[in-house]
Amino acid sequence: MNIEEIKQILSSWINEGFIEGELSVEPEWYVLWQPEEVEEINRDYELSKYAPGFISFGGNGGGELLVTDQKGEVFYMPAIGLSPEAVIKIAGGFQEFKGYMQQ
Repeated sequence: MNIEEIKQILSSWINEGFIEGELSVEPEWYVLWQPEEVEEINRDYELSKYAPGFISFGGNGGGELLVTDQKGEVFYMPAIGLSPEAVIKIAGGFQEFKGYMQQ
């Protein structure tokens, strides 16, 4: 999964009204990044340095990032102490993750 694919998914979800809301799984809340902000946010968090192979597409508003890996699996990880070892898997893919989102 690359950043352009993620931006397309975010655009689609935001157009459907998914911007922020409850999740039926941990971390129980989501806030999606705007597609035009994804690259800048990932640079600011230095994900390529501290959690290589992951791209953030949102957060939970409480210090955790929503991230995906190259296979498209969805995880969350603490924004402080970014580390591939700290990720917790939420979904096997974006479609499964979308099923957990509420508007």
